[in-house]
Amino acid sequence: MKKDLLLTFFAEFIILITGLLVYKFAANLVGKDAFSQYALCRRTISFIFPALVMGLGVGIPRYIAYASSDSEHQHPDKYFLAGISVLFTSVIFFILLLNLFREPFAFLFFGNSEYAGFILPISLMIIGLTLNTACYSYYRGKLLMGKANTLQIINSGIIPVLAFLIQKDIIHILTLTGLFWIFTSTSSLIMILKNLKWDKSKSLTPAIKELLSYGIQRVPGDFGMAALISLPAIITAHLAGIKEAGYVAFGITILHMTGSVFAPIGLVFLPKASQLIASKDIGKLKEYIRKLASITLLLTLAGLIIFEIFADGIINIYLGEAFADIVAVARIIMLGCLAYAFYVSMRSILDAYYFKAVNTLNITISLAFFLAGSLMVYILNGSYVILVSLFVAALYTLGILTLFDILKLFRAK
Repeated sequence: MKKDLLLTFFAEFIILITGLLVYKFAANLVGKDAFSQYALCRRTISFIFPALVMGLGVGIPRYIAYASSDSEHQHPDKYFLAGISVLFTSVIFFILLLNLFREPFAFLFFGNSEYAGFILPISLMIIGLTLNTACYSYYRGKLLMGKANTLQIINSGIIPVLAFLIQKDIIHILTLTGLFWIFTSTSSLIMILKNLKWDKSKSLTPAIKELLSYGIQRVPGDFGMAALISLPAIITAHLAGIKEAGYVAFGITILHMTGSVFAPIGLVFLPKASQLIASKDIGKLKEYIRKLASITLLLTLAGLIIFEIFADGIINIYLGEAFADIVAVARIIMLGCLAYAFYVSMRSILDAYYFKAVNTLNITISLAFFLAGSLMVYILNGSYVILVSLFVAALYTLGILTLFDILKLFRAK
């Protein structure tokens, strides 16, 4: 497990660095308006995508891991085939819908139907992400983290930077990113399919039902989390304009990158925790949780203090003096990193331990809190800074609820 963790940390570190480079390119090479457009497009995709995946990004590796370690299950590869059948059906239907109603969707996401030209690039990126998710989920379930991390480095690290180096127009950059994702992920999928082993005489329907019974109850949670981290920027686009929305989207991206520091633990720990639960080794599971929670909170607190003190200098060096307005927004948003990092590090444990989607309930409560406050801000035509503060409060609501569920797990025998 240590080797898998180190490989995954390395991959996520590369992705973090290249993610920072991408936003610097957006600020320096394609201008200030394009920076906001790029940031908002990436937040929009993050908002849409989890609902399309239907919890299968967690369900596929979980069931493959169970089937690989439990003698009662046979042919773990059937869960992969069942999963991609559902994934591709869902995404194809939505992409057709998205492009048939380009202008209404553009108004919904960007606050102006004139941005309809971004719908096709967004569609290509969603297709590429779906293919990537399918392959990555298979590798995670098999604990082939070397292959999983290689795929992530290429798709999430190298390709976005490469698109900026080849193109200068923001729509072309997004389009090229989507096309590259489709090519690399399709290549991986073909290699996976060639090596699958399952009983071809048996229907995939039982496996599809198992995955959907586990995954669908997590859709509201996945969609709710995507909404929670995307709606502040989307609502700001309607409340203040696309420039301010881009600033909020960037601040949330920095927050998301902070969470990604701890994502490797969850990525490796979901299948590992599933195996521990299947073998009823709950004592060892609790030991992992204690260490993980301590490391997460200490590192995040240190990072938060450093950012709050040096935010002016960091953003000035990173984006330039023209983006000084982002500093105040980023400082407020980053106050939520303690709660967000704790949730990120613990969510896979709760998904592995409980068949019931406890994360979904916690996210739903947190999102409802944010939406209720946002409605008041919108009706009263309040400042988007208040909206951002509500977002931080919603993150702490999620963190506290997650802590309660972890404590319940510790009381279990």
